[in-house]
Amino acid sequence: MKEELEKYLNSLVEKNVFPGCNYGIITPKEELYGSIGYKSIIPTKEINSLNNLYDIASITKLLVTNTLISFAIRDGKLRLEDSVKKYIEDFPYEDVQILHLLTHSAGLKPTFDKYHLTHRDEFIHSIDRMFQPGTDVKYIDVNFILLGFILEKVYGEPLDILANNLIFKPLEMEDTMYNPKDKKRCVPMELTSERGLVCGTVHDEKADFLNGVAGHAGVFSTVCDFSHFLLMILNDGYYKGKEFLEKKYIDLWFTPLFISTENVRRTIGWIYARSIEACKEVCGEDSIYHTGFPGHHVLIDRSNDVAIIFFSNSIHPSRENTPLRESRKEINREIYRLLKKYDWI
Repeated sequence: MKEELEKYLNSLVEKNVFPGCNYGIITPKEELYGSIGYKSIIPTKEINSLNNLYDIASITKLLVTNTLISFAIRDGKLRLEDSVKKYIEDFPYEDVQILHLLTHSAGLKPTFDKYHLTHRDEFIHSIDRMFQPGTDVKYIDVNFILLGFILEKVYGEPLDILANNLIFKPLEMEDTMYNPKDKKRCVPMELTSERGLVCGTVHDEKADFLNGVAGHAGVFSTVCDFSHFLLMILNDGYYKGKEFLEKKYIDLWFTPLFISTENVRRTIGWIYARSIEACKEVCGEDSIYHTGFPGHHVLIDRSNDVAIIFFSNSIHPSRENTPLRESRKEINREIYRLLKKYDWI
């Protein structure tokens, strides 16, 4: 299976879909990992490695913020139906709930003007909206930035400390962190006019504005480290025989709650996989999915007891490289074809 899959992924490197990628296919019984192509192509070509740290971008939302919100609900620190204004007094809308932020149904506008913001209070005051909460779904980072602020308020600690103590350490994710110190291990992202080649600092400009620590982006990880999180989900909240999170909270992550006008269904934090083109032809009913801007995607299919993690730097050296957006469906299709061929599902 590994040989066939990597032959296919190398063909995507040759077609310039991405410089390189790292992948993991995880089941409770079998795991497969691989590293393909190049870590960088400028200023020099460097071969990729499983040891490399990827800026996981919006996958941060799932690993950190969504999980910590589940802990906060469990610990009685907040409720899904609570108003955001209860925790952020300057937030302008009484009718937006925690649930709306988690499902991207809050109706907030994706506005962020870094040139006129000096601190995060100004960011909160600048928030506007485009529809009434609960009437549609619009994926924007603002929702999870606000959730990050709320988590810091209810726990009284910075988000990176919370993530490390409550998630990374219990799941033995030693290569997962905000603001990595070992920048030589980091996979380069975009070459920008303002920041040069972004490598080892968060690519997302909103997270960069927040000093690299945010609810929507900022975490760096490896596919092997991230697999611990996926194994925990496949094992109904248990990691190495110890309960990490009660199954009832994980079940919410798999429960569609809101649907967009484009018929994309949203759960707590995740996309219901069968409602999008990249997944609906391959995965089972009990599946969730998410992407990350640099070229990542994560698929957890409880129906078939399998999870897929795919990290790539398709925006290196330029975000104008767009073929991966059209290739995600084909990548998932090929992986599932091989999973069936080799009796993994």
